[in-house]
Amino acid sequence: MLTLQEIFETHTGRLVHKWDHYFDVYERYFTVYRDSPVNILEIGISHGGSLQMWRKYFGEHANIFAVDINPECKQFE
Repeated sequence: MLTLQEIFETHTGRLVHKWDHYFDVYERYFTVYRDSPVNILEIGISHGGSLQMWRKYFGEHANIFAVDINPECKQFE
């Protein structure tokens, strides 16, 4: 199973902006929720690439919700 940083580094979908030093923290706290029916809310999704990254990380059982101030982000539903 890939780590979140490995998923980020091999991501070929929509653009993702994440600071590298967050990955260890994300991994430490989020790994227990992988492949479980967890609810995730991301505030500020920009190009929508992080939604793809979270889907790959958490799996198909996760419910991933997103909001953004930019109405054009609605296309990532």
